[in-house]
Parts: sequence; structure tokens; C-alpha cells
Amino acid sequence: MTEKLFIHADIGDGTILLAGQLIVDDKVGRFKYAKAYINHPRAFALDPINLPLNADIHVKHRTRDTPAMFGVLIDAGPDEWGRRWLTKTRQPPPVTQIEFLLAASGEGVGALHFTPGIDDPVRPPPERPFENLVHLQHIASDIEAGKDVDRALEPFFFHGSGIGGARPKSLIEHDGREWITKFNRDSDLVDMCRVELASMRMAREAGIEVPDVDLTETDRGPVLLVERFDQSPNEQHHLVSLASLINKFDITEIDESTMSYPGITQLGKRIGHLTADLGEVVFRRMLFNVAIGNTDDHLRNHAFMKRASVSDYSFSPGYDIVPQLSLQGSHAIAIGPFGSTPSGDNIHAAARRMGVANELAREIAGEVIEVTANWRDYMTDAGVGESELVLLERCFELRDVVERWHSKAT
Repeated sequence: MTEKLFIHADIGDGTILLAGQLIVDDKVGRFKYAKAYINHPRAFALDPINLPLNADIHVKHRTRDTPAMFGVLIDAGPDEWGRRWLTKTRQPPPVTQIEFLLAASGEGVGALHFTPGIDDPVRPPPERPFENLVHLQHIASDIEAGKDVDRALEPFFFHGSGIGGARPKSLIEHDGREWITKFNRDSDLVDMCRVELASMRMAREAGIEVPDVDLTETDRGPVLLVERFDQSPNEQHHLVSLASLINKFDITEIDESTMSYPGITQLGKRIGHLTADLGEVVFRRMLFNVAIGNTDDHLRNHAFMKRASVSDYSFSPGYDIVPQLSLQGSHAIAIGPFGSTPSGDNIHAAARRMGVANELAREIAGEVIEVTANWRDYMTDAGVGESELVLLERCFELRDVVERWHSKAT
């Protein structure tokens, strides 16, 4: 069976252009940029490594582990949560990658939109008033429980594979800005909305660029609000995940040459000139993830972003930075040349490979240690209970590795 879709890109100032066409069959996917797009002065490569901006036909072969689909398109499509929601609300439900992309067009992260025909209009976003939040919270709970849901609310739910992670979530407008709202699950051992709020506040205090976060209370409990950093008034900013850039779909297999924090730095130097301090930025984020026990730091949780008003890629703000109760120890990607388990030698070697001088690395570590030393205060301020703090203690155990390395280095 052969399927096709047309890809449209927001190039800034609210202008959306036809960027190209994708044709997929049982063996291969073929993408070609539109000639008018290539010739436009504000055109950009959707993926600067795998889809360079030229007139070639770009081919992606289907294998047992790899779909015939370019990763940057999957980034703009639905994640696990979005697929569950679309399966519940669409009749007939989407089945193929193309069908999911079309069903979620414009509701994912970044600047891409999808249409089945070349002349089909791009769907404008619906209004998403804050007053719908409690209703959406009930609907999200029903989806988690496998119940039938109100299909009329489909436009309010966020499908994207990036910023929001795999947790239940929706989109709202509040105070003139767009937010992703994240909901707790009944199966959560701790109040993850409050825990993520505290973690993102800590990250900002530790010098990491993160979006604004807030918390609102409803009759069903707290809801976390995360501002969308991939959008600004009348513009959408393009994102491509690290997993897509390295063409890696099986994120359970660690290739330390690419799936590592030093690998992020090397990759960034290949795709943009706005990465002069990338080693410092990535090293800081790595140490913070180690210190709080955020071991679910896989390559879809890191991305490069091309802002609508800028011609080059830069490292995106941090997102989904939260301790992982069930995944302590080894990280999803390698810390350094000695694998995915944090150690002083691994941290030291990672800093060298990222080009971070010893004095600066010690300074960054000191700032991370100082902030995370007060993790209980941040959690308590966010409303996390005493019994939950006991469960979270184990997540912060590897903070001692960072502290010991810092003490030894000084």
C-alpha cells in the first residue's frame, strides 16, 4: 500500500509554506522538498543532517526496527499518549504512521503541519479556554482507565512527542499564553505534578534554561502548567530531537559514540553556529539530571530548535526534567566514555570530551550541588508530602557522586 502526505512549515510571521511531499510504501519512504520552498529566502532544512535542503529525493528504507519515516516528522506527530487519545476519539482510528500524522497535524511540537492533499488548507488551532481544564482532567482520567470519552474535546488534547512526554496532557490558553497542562495518574506513587514543578524550579535556579511552569488546583487535584517554548505570538519554532538527528529509533540500545552527553555536544557543532557554549550547557544539564535522579534522559528528551526569526539551530530549553522513581542508577544515554552509570571518572572524562575546562566544570558542579542540596525544601514548597519525600530520597542518592567528584576536583 502506498500512502502520501504533504508537509507544511511555519517560516515565521505566521507564514506557512508547502515544504515538501512524503510518499511511503511497504519498503521505503521518499521525501522531496517543494521547489518553491527551496527557493524561498527563509526556507530551512527540516533535518539539517538527514534532510538537507536540496532538490534530491531523500530515501528512508523500512527495516524491522525502523519505519520508512524520517524522525523529524515523527517528532511532530503523536506520542504514546496522543496515539491512545486519537485511537479513542477518531472513527475509524488511525493505524499507520501517515494516518497518525494527519490526525494530529498542528497539535504536536514545532512548526510542521500535514495535509493529505497539496491544496488542502492547514487547520487553524482551535480556541482552548482555561475554563475547560477541569473537564479535560476528567477526560484524561477516563482515557487512562480505558473508558469511552467525549470526542468533541479532541482538539484540546496535546499529541506531540516532545515537550510533554508520555503523561496525560492537554493544551490551554491562559494569561495570553499557550500552556501544556499535565495531569497526575491514579497509579503514580507520588504527586508527579508537584514533583515536576519543584524539579523545574530547581533546574532554573541551577542555571538551566527551562520554560515557565505553574500549578493550578482543581477539585480533582493539582494540574501542572508548562509554557510552550516552541511557540510565540504568530510564530511556531521548529524542533528536531536528538534521536531523529542520529537516525536512532531503538532508544534502548546505547551507542556511546552518539547516544551520550558528549555526543550531543559533537552533534550540535555539526548543525549550527549558535552552539559556542553548548558543552557548558549540556554538561550542566547532565550533572543536574544525575543529581536529581532523572535517568529517563533519552534522546527524545533533548532537542535542537530553530526559532522562526533565526536562521540557525540552537539547543532547546530543557523539558521533562523530573526524578524517576522506578529507574534509578543507569541513565538512558551514556554519561561519558565509561557508560551510562555516573562516576567521578565518567564525569571528568565527559567534561573533557565536551571541551569544558576543569575550572568551569567545577564551577558548574558547585552550582548544581548548592541548589540540589535543598531539594526537600523545593519539594515541600511545591506541596509534596513527607511520605512522598521518603520515596524520592533514593532518586537523589547519586547527587553524592557529583559532590564527591567536585570535592576531589577542587
